[in-house]
Amino acid sequence: MMNLPESDSEDELPPGWEERVTGDGSVYYANHLTKNTQWTHPRTGKKKVVLGDLPYGWERCIDKSTGKVLYIDHENHRTTYTDPRLAFAVEEKEHINDFRQRFDASSTALHVLHGRDLTNTTALITGANTGIGFETARSLLKHGCKVIFGCRNVRAAEEAIEKIRQEKSTAAENCEALHLDLTSLKSVVTFANVVKVKYKVLNAVILNAGVFGLPYSKTEDGYETTFQVRKFDTGHNLSQYFIT
Repeated sequence: MMNLPESDSEDELPPGWEERVTGDGSVYYANHLTKNTQWTHPRTGKKKVVLGDLPYGWERCIDKSTGKVLYIDHENHRTTYTDPRLAFAVEEKEHINDFRQRFDASSTALHVLHGRDLTNTTALITGANTGIGFETARSLLKHGCKVIFGCRNVRAAEEAIEKIRQEKSTAAENCEALHLDLTSLKSVVTFANVVKVKYKVLNAVILNAGVFGLPYSKTEDGYETTFQVRKFDTGHNLSQYFIT
């Protein structure tokens, strides 16, 4: 067994090593120090494979001048020689109860949804007009999901939907903006009733809305504003209003 530098992660490659993938999806490892390659991970001794299609917006092509395989990310307008599926490579006999973390702070919503077909599903996202909520909605739409934007500012929600609509690759007709003001329990109940009438099934309720750094104030229901918005979007759980 070779003597390798210590690491906090058994899956981290030692210095001088590079992870690559063949055309049929088999992962191999190149040691630039010894100029050798091998099929097994230098730390774990296990083999890996990449499965499924390329992530949304990616294209595989051949560089005519060099004959090398290129991967083009049309979403972010960049090109790389590294197969983007390597980030999601799995061990050939991956155990069902292997709960090692697959995503981190650098992962995007498109990465998390890679390979999923969400056609004929419906998701409700609170605060979907901006930030994390907007990127979540945008990514779900790209994978075929219908998305309900539950927002306090309906005009801002409609502008966000229009922004998505301008991306011709996204089915923005699967969006709908509905008014939801979490500082008003009356608004929460009204919103829930409208959704239940218009949609037979909700496959996901993504509780994203929130406020931060406000001066002390109370809602019309007598609760401190930050507490009510977060309580009824997470702790109290808005989804309870959709249980019939």
